[in-house]
Amino acid sequence: MLKEACYVCERELKHFIRMRVQIISSIVTPIVWLVFFGYSMNMMSSGLGGINILNVFIGGERSVFLYFLTSALNATPLQSLVIQNYLGISYLDFFYSGVIGVTVMFACVFSGLSIIWDKRFGFFNKLLVAPIPRLSIMLGKTMYATVRGLIQGVIILGFSFLIGARIRTGVVGVALALVFMLLLSLGFGAFSMSLGIKLADQEALFGIINMITLPLFISSGAFMPVDTMPGWLQVIAYGNPLTYLVDALRLCLLGGPYSALGLPFSLIDVAPRLMRDLIALSVFTGTFLIIGTLLFRGSVK
Repeated sequence: MLKEACYVCERELKHFIRMRVQIISSIVTPIVWLVFFGYSMNMMSSGLGGINILNVFIGGERSVFLYFLTSALNATPLQSLVIQNYLGISYLDFFYSGVIGVTVMFACVFSGLSIIWDKRFGFFNKLLVAPIPRLSIMLGKTMYATVRGLIQGVIILGFSFLIGARIRTGVVGVALALVFMLLLSLGFGAFSMSLGIKLADQEALFGIINMITLPLFISSGAFMPVDTMPGWLQVIAYGNPLTYLVDALRLCLLGGPYSALGLPFSLIDVAPRLMRDLIALSVFTGTFLIIGTLLFRGSVK
Protein backbone atom coordinates (compact mmCIF):
# COMPACT_ATOMS: atom_id res chain seq x y z
CA MET A 1 0.00 0.00 0.00
CA LEU A 2 2.89 2.37 0.73
CA LYS A 3 4.27 1.98 -2.79
CA GLU A 4 0.93 2.92 -4.36
CA ALA A 5 0.57 5.83 -1.92
CA CYS A 6 3.97 7.13 -3.04
CA TYR A 7 2.77 7.10 -6.67
CA VAL A 8 -0.31 9.12 -5.70
CA CYS A 9 1.89 11.54 -3.75
CA GLU A 10 4.27 11.88 -6.71
CA ARG A 11 1.37 12.71 -9.03
CA GLU A 12 0.14 15.44 -6.66
CA LEU A 13 3.63 16.93 -6.30
CA LYS A 14 4.10 17.05 -10.08
CA HIS A 15 0.76 18.81 -10.39
CA PHE A 16 1.75 21.34 -7.72
CA ILE A 17 5.12 22.05 -9.33
CA ARG A 18 3.37 23.05 -12.55
CA MET A 19 1.31 25.66 -10.67
CA ARG A 20 4.03 28.31 -10.47
CA VAL A 21 1.72 31.12 -9.41
CA GLN A 22 0.53 29.08 -6.42
CA ILE A 23 4.11 28.24 -5.46
CA ILE A 24 5.17 31.88 -5.58
CA SER A 25 2.14 33.15 -3.65
CA SER A 26 2.51 30.49 -0.95
CA ILE A 27 6.10 31.60 -0.34
CA VAL A 28 5.68 35.36 -0.79
CA THR A 29 2.86 35.72 1.74
CA PRO A 30 4.84 34.56 4.81
CA ILE A 31 7.86 36.52 3.59
CA VAL A 32 5.71 39.67 3.54
CA TRP A 33 4.65 38.92 7.14
CA LEU A 34 8.29 38.56 8.18
CA VAL A 35 9.67 41.57 6.36
CA PHE A 36 6.91 44.11 6.92
CA PHE A 37 5.34 43.12 10.23
CA GLY A 38 8.29 41.31 11.81
CA TYR A 39 10.82 44.01 11.00
CA SER A 40 8.58 46.93 11.93
CA MET A 41 7.80 45.41 15.32
CA ASN A 42 11.46 44.52 15.68
CA MET A 43 12.36 48.19 15.42
CA MET A 44 9.87 48.97 18.18
CA SER A 45 11.45 46.35 20.46
CA SER A 46 14.95 47.73 19.89
CA GLY A 47 16.09 50.73 21.83
CA LEU A 48 18.97 52.60 23.37
CA GLY A 49 18.03 52.04 26.98
CA GLY A 50 15.04 51.75 29.27
CA ILE A 51 12.47 49.00 29.50
CA ASN A 52 10.51 48.55 26.33
CA ILE A 53 7.03 47.22 27.06
CA LEU A 54 7.13 45.02 23.94
CA ASN A 55 10.39 43.47 25.13
CA VAL A 56 8.76 42.71 28.47
CA PHE A 57 5.90 40.94 26.72
CA ILE A 58 8.10 38.71 24.58
CA GLY A 59 11.12 38.42 26.85
CA GLY A 60 9.51 38.50 30.28
CA GLU A 61 11.86 38.59 33.24
CA ARG A 62 14.88 38.42 30.94
CA SER A 63 14.17 41.93 29.60
CA VAL A 64 13.85 43.40 33.09
CA PHE A 65 17.06 41.64 34.15
CA LEU A 66 18.97 43.04 31.16
CA TYR A 67 17.73 46.54 31.97
CA PHE A 68 19.06 46.34 35.52
CA LEU A 69 22.26 44.67 34.27
CA THR A 70 23.04 47.51 31.88
CA SER A 71 22.18 50.02 34.61
CA ALA A 72 24.50 48.31 37.09
CA LEU A 73 27.32 48.27 34.54
CA ASN A 74 26.64 51.93 33.79
CA ALA A 75 26.68 50.96 30.12
CA THR A 76 26.54 53.56 27.38
CA PRO A 77 23.49 53.52 25.07
CA LEU A 78 25.52 51.70 22.41
CA GLN A 79 26.78 49.13 24.91
CA SER A 80 23.22 48.61 26.19
CA LEU A 81 22.05 47.97 22.64
CA VAL A 82 24.81 45.40 22.05
CA ILE A 83 23.99 43.57 25.31
CA GLN A 84 20.27 43.54 24.62
CA ASN A 85 20.75 42.34 21.04
CA TYR A 86 22.99 39.46 22.14
CA LEU A 87 21.26 38.32 25.31
CA GLY A 88 17.74 39.60 24.70
CA ILE A 89 14.90 38.42 22.49
CA SER A 90 14.07 40.51 19.45
CA TYR A 91 10.55 40.50 18.11
CA LEU A 92 11.81 38.97 14.86
CA ASP A 93 13.27 36.05 16.84
CA PHE A 94 9.96 35.65 18.61
CA PHE A 95 7.76 36.07 15.54
CA TYR A 96 9.44 33.91 12.92
CA SER A 97 8.50 30.66 14.65
CA GLY A 98 4.86 31.68 14.40
CA VAL A 99 5.22 32.50 10.70
CA ILE A 100 6.77 29.09 10.05
CA GLY A 101 3.89 27.40 11.86
CA VAL A 102 1.27 29.35 9.90
CA THR A 103 3.09 28.59 6.64
CA VAL A 104 2.95 24.87 7.40
CA MET A 105 -0.74 25.11 8.26
CA PHE A 106 -1.71 27.03 5.11
CA ALA A 107 0.34 24.71 2.91
CA CYS A 108 -1.61 21.70 4.16
CA VAL A 109 -5.07 22.99 4.92
CA PHE A 110 -6.03 23.57 1.28
CA SER A 111 -4.72 20.23 0.04
CA GLY A 112 -8.22 18.71 0.22
CA LEU A 113 -8.99 20.64 -2.97
CA SER A 114 -7.20 17.91 -4.91
CA ILE A 115 -9.87 15.37 -3.94
CA ILE A 116 -12.67 17.76 -4.89
CA TRP A 117 -11.13 18.44 -8.30
CA ASP A 118 -10.49 14.73 -8.86
CA LYS A 119 -14.14 13.98 -8.07
CA ARG A 120 -15.34 16.77 -10.36
CA PHE A 121 -13.28 15.64 -13.38
CA GLY A 122 -13.79 11.91 -12.87
CA PHE A 123 -10.21 11.00 -11.98
CA PHE A 124 -11.24 9.96 -8.48
CA ASN A 125 -13.46 7.21 -9.91
CA LYS A 126 -10.53 5.99 -12.01
CA LEU A 127 -8.45 5.72 -8.86
CA LEU A 128 -11.20 3.76 -7.14
CA VAL A 129 -11.34 1.11 -9.88
CA ALA A 130 -7.55 0.90 -10.18
CA PRO A 131 -5.92 -2.29 -8.81
CA ILE A 132 -4.53 -0.54 -5.73
CA PRO A 133 -5.62 -0.49 -2.09
CA ARG A 134 -8.19 2.27 -1.76
CA LEU A 135 -6.70 3.61 1.46
CA SER A 136 -3.47 4.25 -0.45
CA ILE A 137 -5.34 7.05 -2.24
CA MET A 138 -5.96 9.00 0.95
CA LEU A 139 -2.56 8.08 2.35
CA GLY A 140 -0.82 9.34 -0.80
CA LYS A 141 -2.71 12.62 -0.83
CA THR A 142 -2.02 13.13 2.88
CA MET A 143 1.67 12.42 2.24
CA TYR A 144 1.62 15.09 -0.47
CA ALA A 145 0.20 17.64 1.96
CA THR A 146 2.82 16.67 4.53
CA VAL A 147 5.74 16.98 2.10
CA ARG A 148 4.48 20.30 0.78
CA GLY A 149 4.02 21.75 4.27
CA LEU A 150 7.46 20.58 5.37
CA ILE A 151 9.20 22.01 2.29
CA GLN A 152 7.52 25.41 2.62
CA GLY A 153 8.27 25.51 6.34
CA VAL A 154 11.95 24.81 5.69
CA ILE A 155 12.07 27.55 3.04
CA ILE A 156 10.65 30.13 5.47
CA LEU A 157 13.02 28.93 8.20
CA GLY A 158 15.96 29.50 5.85
CA PHE A 159 14.69 32.92 4.81
CA SER A 160 14.16 33.93 8.45
CA PHE A 161 17.79 33.09 9.17
CA LEU A 162 18.95 35.11 6.16
CA ILE A 163 17.15 38.28 7.29
CA GLY A 164 18.59 38.14 10.81
CA ALA A 165 16.46 35.79 12.90
CA ARG A 166 18.59 33.69 15.24
CA ILE A 167 18.78 29.94 15.75
CA ARG A 168 20.31 29.39 19.17
CA THR A 169 20.15 25.61 19.39
CA GLY A 170 22.16 24.58 16.35
CA VAL A 171 21.54 21.54 14.20
CA VAL A 172 19.93 19.63 17.07
CA GLY A 173 17.24 22.25 17.50
CA VAL A 174 16.54 22.44 13.76
CA ALA A 175 16.18 18.64 13.60
CA LEU A 176 13.70 18.69 16.48
CA ALA A 177 11.77 21.52 14.82
CA LEU A 178 11.45 19.46 11.63
CA VAL A 179 9.85 16.63 13.60
CA PHE A 180 7.15 18.93 14.97
CA MET A 181 6.58 20.54 11.56
CA LEU A 182 6.17 17.08 10.04
CA LEU A 183 3.65 16.10 12.70
CA LEU A 184 1.43 19.15 12.23
CA SER A 185 1.67 18.86 8.43
CA LEU A 186 0.36 15.33 8.68
CA GLY A 187 -2.47 16.39 10.98
CA PHE A 188 -3.69 19.32 8.88
CA GLY A 189 -3.25 17.26 5.72
CA ALA A 190 -5.55 14.58 7.15
CA PHE A 191 -7.99 17.30 8.30
CA SER A 192 -8.15 18.83 4.83
CA MET A 193 -8.54 15.44 3.15
CA SER A 194 -11.45 14.68 5.50
CA LEU A 195 -13.17 17.87 4.34
CA GLY A 196 -12.41 17.13 0.70
CA ILE A 197 -14.00 13.69 0.97
CA LYS A 198 -17.25 15.04 2.41
CA LEU A 199 -17.64 18.29 0.44
CA ALA A 200 -18.85 18.45 -3.14
CA ASP A 201 -17.41 21.81 -4.27
CA GLN A 202 -14.37 23.96 -3.59
CA GLU A 203 -16.45 26.97 -2.52
CA ALA A 204 -17.59 25.11 0.59
CA LEU A 205 -14.02 24.10 1.39
CA PHE A 206 -12.74 27.66 0.94
CA GLY A 207 -15.52 28.95 3.17
CA ILE A 208 -14.71 26.56 6.01
CA ILE A 209 -10.95 27.05 5.74
CA ASN A 210 -11.16 30.84 5.61
CA MET A 211 -13.46 30.80 8.62
CA ILE A 212 -11.03 28.85 10.84
CA THR A 213 -7.52 29.81 9.71
CA LEU A 214 -7.47 33.44 10.93
CA PRO A 215 -8.69 32.57 14.46
CA LEU A 216 -6.13 29.75 14.57
CA PHE A 217 -3.38 32.17 13.54
CA ILE A 218 -4.32 34.92 16.00
CA SER A 219 -4.79 32.58 18.97
CA SER A 220 -1.65 30.51 18.30
CA GLY A 221 0.76 32.76 20.17
CA ALA A 222 2.48 33.79 16.95
CA PHE A 223 2.03 37.51 17.72
CA MET A 224 2.35 37.46 21.50
CA PRO A 225 2.91 34.94 24.31
CA VAL A 226 -0.20 32.96 25.18
CA ASP A 227 0.08 33.82 28.89
CA THR A 228 -0.33 37.55 28.08
CA MET A 229 -3.66 36.98 26.31
CA PRO A 230 -7.07 37.52 27.95
CA GLY A 231 -8.36 34.48 29.81
CA TRP A 232 -11.06 33.61 27.27
CA LEU A 233 -8.52 33.77 24.44
CA GLN A 234 -6.10 31.54 26.36
CA VAL A 235 -8.83 28.88 26.53
CA ILE A 236 -9.10 29.00 22.74
CA ALA A 237 -5.32 29.03 22.35
CA TYR A 238 -4.83 25.86 24.40
CA GLY A 239 -7.39 24.10 22.21
CA ASN A 240 -5.57 25.23 19.08
CA PRO A 241 -3.09 22.69 17.61
CA LEU A 242 -1.11 25.50 15.98
CA THR A 243 -0.33 26.87 19.46
CA TYR A 244 1.65 23.75 20.29
CA LEU A 245 3.63 23.85 17.06
CA VAL A 246 4.56 27.52 17.54
CA ASP A 247 5.61 26.85 21.14
CA ALA A 248 7.63 23.79 20.11
CA LEU A 249 9.37 25.69 17.31
CA ARG A 250 10.38 28.51 19.67
CA LEU A 251 11.77 26.07 22.19
CA CYS A 252 13.55 24.01 19.53
CA LEU A 253 15.06 26.97 17.65
CA LEU A 254 15.70 29.47 20.46
CA GLY A 255 15.93 27.32 23.58
CA GLY A 256 14.14 27.66 26.82
CA PRO A 257 13.22 30.18 27.77
CA TYR A 258 14.77 31.51 24.55
CA SER A 259 18.32 31.03 25.80
CA ALA A 260 21.35 32.94 24.51
CA LEU A 261 23.91 30.57 26.02
CA GLY A 262 24.01 28.06 23.16
CA LEU A 263 24.18 24.28 23.31
CA PRO A 264 23.83 22.41 25.55
CA PHE A 265 22.34 25.10 27.82
CA SER A 266 19.73 26.27 25.32
CA LEU A 267 17.92 22.92 25.38
CA ILE A 268 18.01 22.44 29.15
CA ASP A 269 14.62 22.18 30.90
CA VAL A 270 12.59 22.25 27.68
CA ALA A 271 11.77 18.52 27.68
CA PRO A 272 8.52 18.79 29.73
CA ARG A 273 7.07 21.50 27.48
CA LEU A 274 8.21 19.75 24.32
CA MET A 275 6.63 16.52 25.55
CA ARG A 276 3.37 18.39 26.18
CA ASP A 277 3.50 19.84 22.66
CA LEU A 278 4.33 16.44 21.19
CA ILE A 279 1.39 14.77 22.94
CA ALA A 280 -1.05 17.51 21.88
CA LEU A 281 0.05 17.38 18.24
CA SER A 282 0.01 13.58 18.23
CA VAL A 283 -3.57 13.54 19.54
CA PHE A 284 -4.64 16.07 16.89
CA THR A 285 -2.91 14.19 14.07
CA GLY A 286 -4.07 10.76 15.19
CA THR A 287 -7.66 11.96 15.55
CA PHE A 288 -7.91 13.29 12.01
CA LEU A 289 -6.07 10.34 10.52
CA ILE A 290 -8.71 8.09 12.06
CA ILE A 291 -11.58 10.39 11.03
CA GLY A 292 -10.23 10.67 7.50
CA THR A 293 -9.84 6.92 7.19
CA LEU A 294 -13.39 6.27 8.39
CA LEU A 295 -14.84 8.96 6.09
CA PHE A 296 -12.92 7.62 3.13
CA ARG A 297 -14.06 4.05 3.74
CA GLY A 298 -17.65 5.23 4.09
CA SER A 299 -17.52 7.30 0.90
CA VAL A 300 -16.25 4.53 -1.38
CA LYS A 301 -18.64 1.75 -0.34
